[in-house]
Amino acid sequence: MDSADVEMALPLTRQESLQLGPVHSTPLKEQVASELKRLIDEGTLQRGQQLPSERELAEHLRVSRGTIREAIRFLHALGYLEVRHGLGTFVHASSGDVERLRAAWREWTLRHAPRIHDLLELRKGIESFAAELASQRQLGEPLERLAEALDQMREAAQEGDVPALVEADVAFHDALCEGSGNAALTELVKALGRQLVPERAATFAIPGRPEQSVKEHKAILDAVRAGDGQLARLQVLAHLESVQSEIDREIMIYGSGSPQGGTKNDTVSESDD
Repeated sequence: MDSADVEMALPLTRQESLQLGPVHSTPLKEQVASELKRLIDEGTLQRGQQLPSERELAEHLRVSRGTIREAIRFLHALGYLEVRHGLGTFVHASSGDVERLRAAWREWTLRHAPRIHDLLELRKGIESFAAELASQRQLGEPLERLAEALDQMREAAQEGDVPALVEADVAFHDALCEGSGNAALTELVKALGRQLVPERAATFAIPGRPEQSVKEHKAILDAVRAGDGQLARLQVLAHLESVQSEIDREIMIYGSGSPQGGTKNDTVSESDD
């Protein structure tokens, strides 16, 4: 968030106000999510406290209600917010709940391991093809966003900020697919990405994984920039296979079965903790 932004007081009750800075740069969903998480980390928003309505947040952050909805969905998937249908959105975790959140991400990943395995296989096929197309087409704006996302990932890895790592990871893979120039492919990958937010958080919480992911994403970006479609495809496959290996290792340590255990009918949803 730009420090030059002017903060605005958003009324919560007659006695309280919430200081929010307007959001300007893209991707807006990540900006809004970061701003809300900052308020949670600083204690301005406390556990059990209700957020302003989507309309109020949209007006004061100067973004669409759809952007607010996406940001809330993201923080809900990570366990920071709780959406109570018919009542509103409430803070579900505080800055002191790091270990509890990490345990919840890991438990979610173990519970949905078969589904995650299937989705990662699907991502291997789709995103490796997207990387090949992006290498061939060299679309300027998506390539810039790839580099920006990698910079954000590197910074988040240094700070150990798991939600920021997830945001950067999602932004990187979205930009990679946008670089393919294929809108249908991009829509599909974004839909898959929304289903795997807790898994991404659980993976990034593994010691050493953030640094490894930075290296793997840099290798993908370097191959795309070089216009080497075959190498870009291989780098994406290597990255996703590395992620799957980390998940399998976590299952061996914390779970009671193999990655093929559990029920194939488990549904991955942002409403799962």
